[in-house]
Amino acid sequence: MSTAARSFSVTEPRAAPWVAVVRVLLGGVLLYAGITKMKSGHEFAEAIANFALLPAAGNQILAVTLPWWELCAGALLVFGVWTRAAALVALLLFLSFALAVGSALARGLDIQCGCFSDAGSRVGLKTLAIDLGGLVASSLVFWRSAPD
Repeated sequence: MSTAARSFSVTEPRAAPWVAVVRVLLGGVLLYAGITKMKSGHEFAEAIANFALLPAAGNQILAVTLPWWELCAGALLVFGVWTRAAALVALLLFLSFALAVGSALARGLDIQCGCFSDAGSRVGLKTLAIDLGGLVASSLVFWRSAPD
């Protein structure tokens, strides 16, 4: 059997079913987050600026590009395409979110998180827990998924 035929073999071991469930849920969360951020670009840019981690131009660039990263990673995860690469992007996104939230908490900032463009959602331990949950979920999908 050729190498190409082996890479598409139906008999190859697949990831456990629970990994697929986590993968789809994680992808759905990222899709939802990306869509809500795209709908409110200006407010999202302000939420990023409130973290006081980037210069003004960096806030604007991140406000434009971050939703696309979330949308792409989310769609790939939902559809199971390039799963490990998408999970790695999700892992890096949630790691950066957790670091930003941790930094805001350590500095005592009382700001909106901008997570799902929810005007009432403030940075706090709940936000950090959500980000760490996403980090764990994306790590599990990355390590437990079959190689692409």
